Amino acid sequence: MQIKVIFCISLLVVSFFSFISNATPSRHLYELKLRFPYGILTDDYGTLTKNDLAINACLATPIPITPKSHSYSYWQCFESKRVSFDCESNGVPDEHEGIMALVVVKAATDRILHEYIERRFWPIKDCKRFIKDAAGVLKGTRYACISGSFISKDVYVPEKESMSWTFERIKTQRGCEGRDCDFTKEFKRTHCPNLKL
Repeated sequence: MQIKVIFCISLLVVSFFSFISNATPSRHLYELKLRFPYGILTDDYGTLTKNDLAINACLATPIPITPKSHSYSYWQCFESKRVSFDCESNGVPDEHEGIMALVVVKAATDRILHEYIERRFWPIKDCKRFIKDAAGVLKGTRYACISGSFISKDVYVPEKESMSWTFERIKTQRGCEGRDCDFTKEFKRTHCPNLKL
């Protein structure tokens, strides 16, 4: 009898902790969306923090995503294995910088190809260095979250869509690469001194 009671208590404890560990990401996401309701378009798989969303809220007024919401950056998260990087260039050199390229980050779901495009051209060597660093942040992770502003959506056939975004930053459990990865006191003072966290 005593062994059955101990076994039942052990089973309850294991079930409770299993429930808590499985519920944590949902609670985490709920708390982020409560504070920044428009900032995340997908599950973040525990990758993002309040500060990650605060950066975007500092740089543009948070609004729901629409075809006209081009200034606010939204976070979306994807399986890391479905994220790739490229330096797109026409090979024509700039007279001061040499060959220039755009950083393009591609992330796919079953129905949609998302292309995140850097706002400006980079010298090709800087573009390649960035891709190497960003690939390092992806290595060994399961999910990657990408922040960017909506540009356009194209539908090729009902089952296949392509969406274009500006590229701001990519974040995984290993780190962040891109523009404004750190929400510092100086950043807050400069961009959004009145934002309450």
